[in-house]
Amino acid sequence: MYLWKCWRDTRSFAVVFMVMAAAVMPVTAAIGVGTTLLEKGFAKGIFISTLVFMLFVVALGLGAIGAIQEFTDKTAHFLFTKPRPRFYFVWIGWVVGCTEILAIALVNVLVGGITLAHYGKIPFGSVVFDLIKKQDVAPILIDALFIYSLTYSLTAVLRNGLKGLGASMGSLAILQALAVAIRMRWNVNVPLPPQPIGSLSQAISNLVWMLVALLLVFSAQLVVERVEI
Repeated sequence: MYLWKCWRDTRSFAVVFMVMAAAVMPVTAAIGVGTTLLEKGFAKGIFISTLVFMLFVVALGLGAIGAIQEFTDKTAHFLFTKPRPRFYFVWIGWVVGCTEILAIALVNVLVGGITLAHYGKIPFGSVVFDLIKKQDVAPILIDALFIYSLTYSLTAVLRNGLKGLGASMGSLAILQALAVAIRMRWNVNVPLPPQPIGSLSQAISNLVWMLVALLLVFSAQLVVERVEI
């Protein structure tokens, strides 16, 4: 089953980061016992910062590894001669990576929430509800899925993991530089994932950015469908 193959190819990477996601907050809290690290607000800041960094690395890694397993010259020649449409291979690989990212985020949020609840002497439900209410986690997930989709798409198109990873990081850097330059030159704020778009709410903006991520994968699908074997 192709779904299982995609999981098998990326599971080592995903499991390593899942373990890290489960360990980072308990270890930080254990080190911080008796210090100011667990003061109200500071521990939550550590939690959010580690989630952002971890999902950024995971998104880049899974985007490059997941696509390169399927779209290198030899593997592509084997897959594309199968009686399956090419878009099937593109989207199944992408879905597996998305699921792994969401699983890693879920582990981090649950273990982090339990840790914050334990050391902060507050109910676990209150911690999770506070994160959801203030939309601390959703924009981070959208940003990770956007970066993953960009990296996955470029890797699939270029059919090379390092080239796809480099192109993705370069594209992200260029987008940031352009946004800064436009803001400094014309005082216009150009939204980048996961920032709110204009007067739209954060929830609607998240949906728009998710659609943009899907369009990136769809664009990669169009290229893959037309590539010569």
